[in-house]
Amino acid sequence: MKDRYVVIDELKHKQTVKELCGYLGVHRSGYYAYLKRKEKDPDQELKRKIKAIYEQRDKTVGYRRIQDELYRQYHLVVNHKKVLRLMQELRIKAIIRRKYVHRTTYEAAVSDGRVAENLLKRNFKADKPNQKWVTDVTQYRVFDEKIYLSAIKDLWNNEIVGYHISRCNDNPLVLETFRKAFETHKEGLSIILCKLF
Repeated sequence: MKDRYVVIDELKHKQTVKELCGYLGVHRSGYYAYLKRKEKDPDQELKRKIKAIYEQRDKTVGYRRIQDELYRQYHLVVNHKKVLRLMQELRIKAIIRRKYVHRTTYEAAVSDGRVAENLLKRNFKADKPNQKWVTDVTQYRVFDEKIYLSAIKDLWNNEIVGYHISRCNDNPLVLETFRKAFETHKEGLSIILCKLF
């Protein structure tokens, strides 16, 4: 009902109050009672607009943003201190959303259990072939394309025991590298599996 009185108040210079009340199905006495209440609180209309903006913005705006929106939406120039005071009277304030904490790829991998235990512990010497293999993926740019080289090195003699090139840096790239290494070093496969399991 209150919203209908607001509409009448905004349109009363275009049509008579009697006609507007008839269109909206309200009594003129109710409208005039609304005007009296409004006179008691001269900021009632401004409060209504502040609350509307606050709701529009999911309750995340403070008085400065509301001040900007009052000008942008209603062309009202209102002092920021007044906006703050009216917000305090309405008991509304910006709800601070919980800040998203960005995790690095490594941190995410650790938390998801995708990072294996560090078995080498920076001991990069091997006593015999196929005892310790290490792998890495390197990106290269060839003209306008990126290609990825995955290689496996035996720490015993620093020999590359397997490699594979792909346009995609993904699991198949690494798995294909291991397949090729195992194909050429079949005797090494059983030794590595024994070490891992």
